[in-house]
This record gives sequence, C-alpha cells and structure tokens, in this order.
Amino acid sequence: MIKKAIIFLNGELNINSSFYKEIDYESYDIYCADGGSNHSYNLGLTPKLILGDLDSASIEVIEYYKKLGVKFMKFPTSKDLTDGELILDLVTSKYNEVLVLGGLGGRSDHFLTNLNLLEKYKNIVFEDENEILFNVDKNKKIEGQKGQTISLIPKTDIKGLTLKGFLYSIDNINISRRSSRCMSNIIEKESALIKYVEGSILGIIQK
Repeated sequence: MIKKAIIFLNGELNINSSFYKEIDYESYDIYCADGGSNHSYNLGLTPKLILGDLDSASIEVIEYYKKLGVKFMKFPTSKDLTDGELILDLVTSKYNEVLVLGGLGGRSDHFLTNLNLLEKYKNIVFEDENEILFNVDKNKKIEGQKGQTISLIPKTDIKGLTLKGFLYSIDNINISRRSSRCMSNIIEKESALIKYVEGSILGIIQK
C-alpha cells in the first residue's frame, strides 16, 4: 500500500486558489513545519504533527491545535537544520510519496534551500497552483502530463541524456550545467521518459 503525506511549509500559499481546495486531503496524512500550520488551519485541516521552534505559527493556531490534541515537537530556534528539513527527515522515512506545499514562495534563501532538499529526499515533490518541482531520477517516467511544458535544469554537467515522448527529443547527449537547451520542452505522450547516465537534474512542470 502506498503511504502518502502532505507537508505544509511556511512559504507563500495562495489560499484562494482552487488547486488547494481540490486536493483530496483524506488520502494524505498531514504534517506542518512551524508556520505551515497557519496554512493547514486556514484550509480547515488537522495535522498529525506540528514541528519546529514555533516562532512563525500564530498563537491562535497553536492554541486551536493544542485543544484538538495535535502532537507538537518543539525545537530551539538555534539549531543546525531548518524546521523544513527536520520534518522532511521524519516524514520521508515513513511515506512513499510526500507532497510539499508552501515551499515555493517567500524568502529566496528558503526557496533555494528547498530546491537542494529535492536532491536529498527523492520521494518528495514541491507543488503550487502554477508549478510542480521534482528531482529527476536517472530513469524517470512522466505520466499523465501530456501537453504540459517542462523544463529540465541541470544542477551539474549531465552525461548521456535521452528524452523520449517530448516535442524536442534527444538521444544520449551531454549537457553542460550552464546550458539552457532543456528549457520549455513540451510533453507529447501520456508516458514520457527521461534517462541519463550521470549528473543531477531538477524538473519543473508548468501547469
């Protein structure tokens, strides 16, 4: 059985977007990193756990969830890891799929750190109403995204990259980390394939 979780981080989140209202939250366990609990509260959700130093969660939200018996894990403000990385460490070890919300907007330093965490935790996806961000495995199938725009961002030099099922398909070529060649491709098949031999790639699908 596939176990799925949602983690709310404290980045910007457009609570009025239909995307957040249409998620089937009952199929996920909900977790919050500190101020991410403000988002879950505004969406009427009850998390299994709220983790962090609690300097971003509102007092109203903290008191509300305490009354509901939600579990809290409190950490000091001075620590080696962000609240987001701490909760990802905990949740990714227990679930097959982890959807991270509230991780793409807000402070640039947090956003860039989150991009690096995609490489550390292979079973997470960052998503908002506009984009889906994910680490691209060396043999990655993209399912059910026909017609969508996808960009592949090389985080290192890439060896032996092959793309099948895209408007611009390529076969076993090397891509420099400084190259923009894989920007704004189009997914043409219901099942498309990305393969490469060596390197690290960030995938971004535009909705």
